[in-house]
Amino acid sequence: MSAQPEKDDNGWGAMPLPEIRTVEDLRTALSRYGFPGDRERFEDELAAAIGAAPLNDFEGAAAVVRAYRHRVLIRNSPEIMTALEDARAGGTGT
Repeated sequence: MSAQPEKDDNGWGAMPLPEIRTVEDLRTALSRYGFPGDRERFEDELAAAIGAAPLNDFEGAAAVVRAYRHRVLIRNSPEIMTALEDARAGGTGT
């Protein structure tokens, strides 16, 4: 039997951090590790950013990619997820 990650008081355990080097890696990570609906919203926002971008400036699309990569990292952090649950419950986390 493989070792299971330790869980904190809210049940969040550390997941292995996915390697995200390409947009396809990000798509896979969002499908597997993202918040519900992230993958679909990512695709919509990326398409809108690309569609609105001048041909020589894809900074808007890059910003979408960075934002969703950050969401995967947040979702993978037990500390941040615990803080979010505490905030949702109106607790102080202590």
